[in-house]
Amino acid sequence: MKKILLILAIVSVGLTGMLSGCIQEGRGTLVLQITDAPGDLNITEALVTMSEVRVHYAGINENDTMGEWITIVNESQTFDLIELQNVTDLFGTANLSAGWYTQIRLFVEQALVTIDGVQYDLEISPQHVKLIKPWKILDGETLVLTLDFDVQKSVHETGNGKYIMNPTIKVIQE
Repeated sequence: MKKILLILAIVSVGLTGMLSGCIQEGRGTLVLQITDAPGDLNITEALVTMSEVRVHYAGINENDTMGEWITIVNESQTFDLIELQNVTDLFGTANLSAGWYTQIRLFVEQALVTIDGVQYDLEISPQHVKLIKPWKILDGETLVLTLDFDVQKSVHETGNGKYIMNPTIKVIQE
């Protein structure tokens, strides 16, 4: 009888563990902010227009692979990253399913930079920026992620008086 109870207890624990990956844990809120680290170039304005932000929902457990892309922002927003040095601005919020998220994708529509009083249209590479950093939304909680955009490391002169942007962004979880 003790062996049967022990086996039933083990099976019960195993089933509970397996089923927990199938159960939704609730909902939480994601707040995205944007900021810029100060730098050395004589950039007086850095206008970046982003048209869409998506996050990748992996599932309840860190190792889940169900995969679903969720749009957080679906309208063009322009930020002057120079004005965001040492401050943050709201980028978007969303009520999301609790669980693990593995990636943020930013779709950059346009970028302009003013250096030494001259404005340049930046060639952007790539058009959508992948930010790979896992984070978890907890049931009933609010998670704040700050996208720290480093203009100084992102803007490069091509040598013929033109500039390109390879966005350098850190994801800071608060």
